[in-house]
Amino acid sequence: MKLTILLLLLTSCTFYSQNNLDSILKNPEYNCKKTKNTSFEKLALTFPLNKTTKVQIVSFEYKNVMIIEEGKEDKQILIDSLPRIGNKLDYKNIKECKNLELINIIELSDILYNFNYNPKKDKTISVASCYMPRNAIVFLDSEENIIEFIEICFECGGHYVFRESNFGEFCDGKIQLIKNFFIAMQMKYGLIEK
Repeated sequence: MKLTILLLLLTSCTFYSQNNLDSILKNPEYNCKKTKNTSFEKLALTFPLNKTTKVQIVSFEYKNVMIIEEGKEDKQILIDSLPRIGNKLDYKNIKECKNLELINIIELSDILYNFNYNPKKDKTISVASCYMPRNAIVFLDSEENIIEFIEICFECGGHYVFRESNFGEFCDGKIQLIKNFFIAMQMKYGLIEK
C-alpha cells in the first residue's frame, strides 16, 4: 500500500513538473533551456549541497538592509533581506517555511543547476529596479547554520546568491520554474499575496 501511494505521488509530481516545464520552455520570452543533465548524485558532491543537511524555502517581509563589502568601492552594495540572527534563520520574522523532502531537493537542484540561457539564442535579460525580495532558498548544515541562500524577488526576477555559489545563469524561465516550485510547495507570500 505504501509503495502504491509513493508511486502515485511521484507520478503526479513528475506529471505536474513536466507540464510546468513544457509550458515555460515553449514561451519564447523566457529564452531558457535545459543545457545540462548533471545528476543529483554528482551535484550532491559540490558546494553547497555537499555541506547541506536541510534545504528550506522561506517567505519573509521585505526589509531593505544594505551591506557595503569591505575593500570595495561604495558602489558595490549588496542587498540582503533574509531575516537572520548571526548565521541562523530568524524564524520569528519568517512568514512561511517549508523543509524540503529529498524528492523536492532533487527537483529544485535540477532547476537550479541544469537550466540556463538557450545557447542558440541571444541572451535577453529582463531588468527591473524594484528588487524587493520576499522569498529564499536556504541551505543549512547539521547545526542549522546557513551555509548558502538564494534570495529572490519574483516581481522583477532579481536574485542574490549569498556566497556566490555557481547555480548557473538565472534566465527568466529558471526564475519562473523556481516560482512555480514555490507555489507547488504551497507557498503564498511574495508569490500570490504580499
